[in-house]
Amino acid sequence: MKMKNNARTVSIFIIGLSLLFGQDGFALSLSDYLGSVQKQSLNFKASDEQAEASALKSREADLFFSPKLFANARVGHDAKLSMTSTIIYDDLKMQNYSLGVSQEFRFGLQTKLSYAVDRTEIVGGVLPAGTPSTFWTAAPTLEVTMPLWGNGFGRTTKATEEVTRQQNLADQLNAESQKQTFLVGAEAAYWRLASAQEIVSVQERAVKQAQEILNYLKRKSSMNLAEGADVLQAKASVEATTYQLTLAQNQAKAARRQFNTYLNQDAETAVPILDTLNYDQIQQAQIPATRPGDRIDVKAAQAQTLLAKSSSILVSERNKPTVDVFGSYAMNGQDEKLNEAMEQAGRAKRDTAFVGVRLNVPLNLSALADARAGAAKAELAADYSLQYRTFAQTQDWTNLVQQFSEAKENLRLTANIVNAQKAKLQNERTRLRQGRTTTYQVLLFEQDFSQSEVSHVQAAAQILGLQSQIKLYQASNLEGGK
Repeated sequence: MKMKNNARTVSIFIIGLSLLFGQDGFALSLSDYLGSVQKQSLNFKASDEQAEASALKSREADLFFSPKLFANARVGHDAKLSMTSTIIYDDLKMQNYSLGVSQEFRFGLQTKLSYAVDRTEIVGGVLPAGTPSTFWTAAPTLEVTMPLWGNGFGRTTKATEEVTRQQNLADQLNAESQKQTFLVGAEAAYWRLASAQEIVSVQERAVKQAQEILNYLKRKSSMNLAEGADVLQAKASVEATTYQLTLAQNQAKAARRQFNTYLNQDAETAVPILDTLNYDQIQQAQIPATRPGDRIDVKAAQAQTLLAKSSSILVSERNKPTVDVFGSYAMNGQDEKLNEAMEQAGRAKRDTAFVGVRLNVPLNLSALADARAGAAKAELAADYSLQYRTFAQTQDWTNLVQQFSEAKENLRLTANIVNAQKAKLQNERTRLRQGRTTTYQVLLFEQDFSQSEVSHVQAAAQILGLQSQIKLYQASNLEGGK
């Protein structure tokens, strides 16, 4: 909670400085904004936590072939009526303790090595001469099982391991993709607001210039030096430019709401002045000749494909008939004293050995066939999805390169148009002062110049938006299928 409060305080401090000093003194840079987004956005935090959680959960796959410690302890008695040819007793008190290690190996062998110690007390028993009423038994035991059909060579366990690994990897990649897409969206929101602020400035200047012309004509009209029609045209121009300013302000408000949404703060929160668009730098922007890497969503699709393949293997293996060869070997010791029983257990005089075969065959063959067919179709669907995502990525990159090239050309053309419209307007203003043109013509040229500036800002903003999308194709250490 303290870290969250600190992050919010830093963000408010930065925004406060921006509002205090204005554009010339301090502007909120893109990197500062994206840093605040990562600290404050609940959406980004959720994706970030999910990515870390999936990365940690993927370690579960390492447990399948790791040794496991097991232990057992039991204390009780058995007082049921028991009569044998040699022993009659009233109650049988028992204590059982065991400790061991088990492990399954990648080639399929399942092993269990344990040491068991039992204490037996015969109460009210009629015992043969020399038979103790209380004694200990100790037995180190080795048990092995080797599957020959279902899960042969550990195929089921290895498939389960791979399913666990690929599922968590796919989840991690999806979360990373959401993080990356969210930051690209935040960057686009930043430039949308920055360009909207510049367009508002352009429209404010247009309104000011239209108002100056109107005031000038009103003064001339009061001295009977201007036509009434010119005054009406100037008034209409003020109204038209005011309308364009209102539209620009509304667009800036919408951009501000989106800007604040990425910061997880109230939509109407005041925003700072942002970096101005550097047109020379934007014009020099380049895009890589070749795609830097695969998008993370494509890598996630690769992981999903391997997940589907592993799931298909798992469904097939776990429903096969099982034929297991197993065996166990134990060395036994027994004595009234525990240490003596344990010492005797270290000798192979009274050992126990078994070998056997286990068979388990599913009888619902129809359900088995359907399960296998379903798993195969899921694998095929995942493969189709990967092929499409790979194809779509190639198409998207080609489209991005083409759009970027066209946007740069548009920026160059709009810059030329701005220069031409500015020169045309300045010349027409000179002619107006010389009485060689009409006010209406100057007003038209004012509108043309303002519109050319707006188009120039929009062209620059488009380049910045396209440039941010390149980050979706950056190479990553996270690889699907690894």
